This record gives sequence, structure tokens and C-alpha cells, in this order.
Amino acid sequence: MLLISIAALCSCSTRSFYKNAAVSKAHVTDHTRASEILMGLPPPLEAIPVVVYDFQDQTGQFKNNEKYTEYSSAVTRGGYSILVKSLLDTGNGDWFTVAERGALKNLLQERQIVKVTRGEYLGVNNQKLPALPPMFYGGTMIEGGIISYDSNVQTGGLGAVYLGIGGSVQYRRDLVTVYLRAVSVETGKVLLAVNSSKTIYSVAVDGNFLKYLTPTNLFQSEAGFTLNEPVQLAVRQAIETGVYSLVMEGSLKHLWQFKDKVAGDKAVAEYLVRRDGHGKGENLPDSENQTNQKKNKKGKKTE
Repeated sequence: MLLISIAALCSCSTRSFYKNAAVSKAHVTDHTRASEILMGLPPPLEAIPVVVYDFQDQTGQFKNNEKYTEYSSAVTRGGYSILVKSLLDTGNGDWFTVAERGALKNLLQERQIVKVTRGEYLGVNNQKLPALPPMFYGGTMIEGGIISYDSNVQTGGLGAVYLGIGGSVQYRRDLVTVYLRAVSVETGKVLLAVNSSKTIYSVAVDGNFLKYLTPTNLFQSEAGFTLNEPVQLAVRQAIETGVYSLVMEGSLKHLWQFKDKVAGDKAVAEYLVRRDGHGKGENLPDSENQTNQKKNKKGKKTE
């Protein structure tokens, strides 16, 4: 009877947990501002065949924990998957044709199985099965990695207590940096090298209430919450921004061209604003930038 009661309680608690509004369902990952910029790039004159062998966490950094030693890495080790996805998303898939190299051993083994099978067996009407076509190869190799994760780049807080009622706010900023380089497969020459960084913001808010209801009875209450920006999302945005910089810097060095010169010149101009930091609207969508420019022009005329 006791076991049945415990099982019923567990099932009820599990059911109530998943019905909680704070527990979200699985969903497709949202687009970040960096991914929107990357996907919105004008198409190139022709797609660029590239290969990516690896994109490792080179920081050697473990999670920040002041209470005990934690051997989990501070950043994701799935940088290769994020980079390949970013390359495929560039210009809605028009910019890069990516060859699989992360699972090259598995790919070659599977091709060998296909070759042996086609050599030993016949197809319909006893016809010989066709040979496998040659593997796709790229002219440019993308290399690099996550090279730094700096904890507590900036920390701070504020707190106050008055008549037993108080609160405090604490925040912390970390910084993750990635480097990317494009290498010519034909010559081995490094064509481009870019880097990008993304801050990771965390904030904690606490409140407390302390009051003597009677000379011998003390009432104390505390509440608070903590918000931590996901590290994986920050790494993803840094890699996407790195790919964006790679495309733009390659265009500036005439390594590749935009199909539409006017749209390409506009994209390069916007990139230079973001890179060099000129103008207040560097992080706004294009429509908002144009609106702000019109407002500034009107304001100057009025003055």
C-alpha cells in the first residue's frame, strides 16, 4: 500500500512539473540578431566550396565555481556543428557549399561498404550497379577555434537596507572570443583571418524582509532570482559574427564578389559601420538606421 502511494505521488509531481508554465516545450532554436544579419546577406556571384575539419574549444577553461572544483568546460565543444550551420545559413544558403569532414572516417567507411556491395551484387535485370561518383572537395578550408573565455571581466552590485527591508543587485560580465581563418587548399596560403567576441551577462536580484512581530517573535522573508545568458548562445553569436566578418573582409579584398553590386556595396558599407563603430545605429536593422538618418537630417535643417 505504501509503495502504491509513493508511486502515485511521484506520478502526480512529475505531471504537475511538466504542466508548469515555466517549463517550456522543445522548440526550434530562435534566430539571433547575428544570424538574421548573416542570413540577410545578398547572394554571391557563385557559391564558394569550403571544408571544415574541426573547430575546437582551445580555451582550456572550466566552469566558474567558487564552492568546489568543477571539471565541465566553460564553453561548448560543439563549435564544429555551429560553424557548419552558420556557413550553410549565410545568405540563406547561397554563399557556401560545405563538404563533410567532421565525420570523414565514417563517411569513407560507408562509401567503402557501398563500393563492395555494388561490386558483389547486380541490380535490376542483372545489370551492374553504377560506381560511386567522386567525393565533393572544397577550394577553401575554414580553420580556427574558440580561443578565450574570460570570466568576471566586469562585476558589480548595489544593495540597501532600511527598517528591516532591503534588497541587492549583483551582475557579472564574461567574454568569449573566436578566431576564424580561410586557407587556400591549392597553395596553403592564409587568405583571411578574423575574430569576434561576445559578452555573457549574468544578473542576480535579492530581496529580504526582517521584522520583529513581538519582542520574542522574529519574522524573516527572502526572495530573489538569477538570470544567466546561455554560454552556448553567446558562442553561436560569436561564430556567426565571425562568418559574417569573413564574408565581408573577403569581399573587401576581392576574393569573392556579390551578384548584385549595388546590394553588395550597401552590405559592405553597413559592415564597415559595425566594424569601425561609427554611428549610433550600428546594431539596428537597416530600416531603423535609415529612419534615424532621416531624423538626424531633419534635425540639422531645423537647427
